[in-house]
Amino acid sequence: MADALSDIINAHSPLRIVSLSPCNLAAIDFRLMKIFPAFNIIDTGLCNGDIGPQTSIVETSSGTMALGLAIVCLHFRLELHIFGDSAIDPSLKRTLEELGTHVHLVEATASDANVQLLRKQALLKFLERPGATWSRQYDNPGNRFSYARPAEEAIRQFGKIDVLVATVGSGGSSCGLAHYCRAFFPDMKLVGIDTFGSVLFGQPADRRELRGLGNSILPDNLLHEAFDEVHWVGPHEAYQASHRLHRETSLKRGPTSGAAYLVAKWYAERFPKSKVLAVFPDDSSRYEHTVYDPAWMHQRGYLGESAAIEPVSVDHPLCANGGWCRFDWRRRSLVDVMKHPLLAS
Repeated sequence: MADALSDIINAHSPLRIVSLSPCNLAAIDFRLMKIFPAFNIIDTGLCNGDIGPQTSIVETSSGTMALGLAIVCLHFRLELHIFGDSAIDPSLKRTLEELGTHVHLVEATASDANVQLLRKQALLKFLERPGATWSRQYDNPGNRFSYARPAEEAIRQFGKIDVLVATVGSGGSSCGLAHYCRAFFPDMKLVGIDTFGSVLFGQPADRRELRGLGNSILPDNLLHEAFDEVHWVGPHEAYQASHRLHRETSLKRGPTSGAAYLVAKWYAERFPKSKVLAVFPDDSSRYEHTVYDPAWMHQRGYLGESAAIEPVSVDHPLCANGGWCRFDWRRRSLVDVMKHPLLAS
């Protein structure tokens, strides 16, 4: 399957290391990052017999994992059912359906606190049918393991990595890249980026305006002990950072990439002797009518002057609230961080 992997990745997700300013800052720039876990999960299932030619693949996603699976399942001629929500914009839905994907949308707004639980419930109901297999992006270790190749390429092009900055959703890319990079650089810091209302790093589930990162369920692929520092970024900050990234580098990317740029540039400027590598997981194609539409931004009040320009350090995840906050995680488990609220830092 190696040739198939190369063909798919070369066509849909070439990765490159882009130097940014300041000079100690660069980014792993993906066109479609989720093609890596999508291929690895499906290919492994085919090789071990868990997936056969008549198997229906089922997954919950409203973003790029859905697209990655659609491309891979088209390649292997497998039926795919995606359970999503209103975060699947009409253009992405059309693209998925043109690739042969069956798209099921739950009755919930994209910012509802329990939207991912509702998607999961609909998926589990569908799994009662014979011949359906859940690819389980949140819990399948094949998600994390798929980032060996991107890590190898990052090291080949960038050299030593002192700090890796990555947004966190399933935990696959952040923990996977960190695992392989630390085989060469064990002292490398991992800085994770979440958003307010996400449960990933100790906050209660709440409405989340910013999508593409964060989660309302805890994935098994998220290894809390891997993280040295955690930042929470709000929608104002991520959207404005996307425009800043475009203005300053000509790279037009989505808000998850904008959030990574915001935090990584702050870190590189604060620690000029550290080589900082950010992960840019998405392009701008899904956001031309939202984040990159001035009328949409204005109507929703996402104005530049309301965005935080630096993080507020907090003593506990429950103290992180609005704008941009950071917390010294220090490679601890979630239980260790949360059990002593007044002593967590």
